[in-house]
Amino acid sequence: MKNFSVILRLLAWLASLLLVSCIDGSEEYWINADGSGRAEITYVLPAAAARFQGGAAGVEKMLADFLATTPAITTSSHRVTENNGNLTLHITATFDSVLELRNLSNGRSIKDLPSSASGLTGDIDVDLIGRQVHASRVISINKALPGASILPASRFAGHQLSYIVHLPVAATVTNATRVEDDGRTLIWDLPLAEAVRAPVTLRFQAPVPLPMAWLVGAIAVMVVLVLASFVFIRHRRRKSTRR
Repeated sequence: MKNFSVILRLLAWLASLLLVSCIDGSEEYWINADGSGRAEITYVLPAAAARFQGGAAGVEKMLADFLATTPAITTSSHRVTENNGNLTLHITATFDSVLELRNLSNGRSIKDLPSSASGLTGDIDVDLIGRQVHASRVISINKALPGASILPASRFAGHQLSYIVHLPVAATVTNATRVEDDGRTLIWDLPLAEAVRAPVTLRFQAPVPLPMAWLVGAIAVMVVLVLASFVFIRHRRRKSTRR
């Protein structure tokens, strides 16, 4: 009887793997010249896979708690819909500084997520070195889908993860699978069959642009200094002439 219960649990575990393995995701980010930006994130997964998180209502609460307790996110909205046996998770968010996202991986909000969700979020590292932003993100799909690596690749056919980053300037270094808009749009298209085999790293470097407001201000200061210098020199010349 004990062996029979073990077999049942094993079968239930394998069945849950087959359900969870069917996942599609799309993340798109727009980063402004001053480092602020916004994001739109959509994931589609089987509704049955969410039963351990309380179904659609449980997933929606989990998202609400995560967004509310993440300091780097300034405003956000989210919705979870169920249709034809699938759950669609859609999130929009804004942030004031892309550099603040580097603390996301170690924040309390991430640690409160189940391992499947934190695997999708991954480990984020953003740093400013000189006038270059160095950004990398290591995503562990195999952590999000435990045991998926032992399933045949055919099980993931037709499923894909897509990550898009729109930069204000062209990237100088990147491992994106596609680059558009003269290097300002970076795209990583990852078939799920490949992503589950090993952690995936998204990486880019880009120069920090001088925001337009700062540029206008700097030009104005330069003009004032030039005029002041001109007036000062002219005044000195007049004084020397009088002598």
